[in-house]
Amino acid sequence: MTTLTKEEVMRRRYLTEKLKKGTITYEEAVELHNILEKEKKIAEEQRDFLALVAILLLLGMVTAILSGK
Repeated sequence: MTTLTKEEVMRRRYLTEKLKKGTITYEEAVELHNILEKEKKIAEEQRDFLALVAILLLLGMVTAILSGK
């Protein structure tokens, strides 16, 4: 089973706050996207629907930033 490391959890929280504030850089958005993809896989494995919805919403926000919108 896939899991996030303690460092990934802390980094995701930090980057998510930057995303909410609108201060995230492109490189940080790429990093957050990678962490969220891993977290999405975990939620799918655990069949955690609510977590999956939240992760998908965050991925949508990050993707919008990465695509320049």
